Amino acid sequence: MQSRLLKFVKLPAADRWLLASAIVSVVKARATVMFVPVRTILQPLARGLEGVAADSVAAAKISWAVETAGRIVPTGENCLVKAIAGREMLARRGVSSEIRIGVAKSSPDTLSSHAWLECGDRIVTGEGAHRGYLAMPVGERGAESGRLATTPSSFDNP
Repeated sequence: MQSRLLKFVKLPAADRWLLASAIVSVVKARATVMFVPVRTILQPLARGLEGVAADSVAAAKISWAVETAGRIVPTGENCLVKAIAGREMLARRGVSSEIRIGVAKSSPDTLSSHAWLECGDRIVTGEGAHRGYLAMPVGERGAESGRLATTPSSFDNP
């Protein structure tokens, strides 16, 4: 615990603020997963952000902050929690992003799921683990239609 605190203190001030913000976002995202239906979670945060170009520097910093916060906050390692937190942090900066849900057959009778956050062509959270999953369609006929029949707690923790 002391080494974590020492690492935090040694960070530049801007990174400390970003990490603190990410911790708050991860806690809020965890509450969202517990109380908000998945179909609502997957809807875009704000209309009108679609045209904003992806800021790769902001996305990289937020990726670092959310992944680090996910290791600090209890139950923050959940892939959907991190995707929600990252999306919210990017939206506050006016950058659009999209939560993607993927499924994979983990055994003959079981499907596993994974969530990741895309910002332009960059994967902000859930990178690497997403490769083994088939992305569900998004839009009017996809996951936003409310036909996603899974519970948030079933998302893998890669």
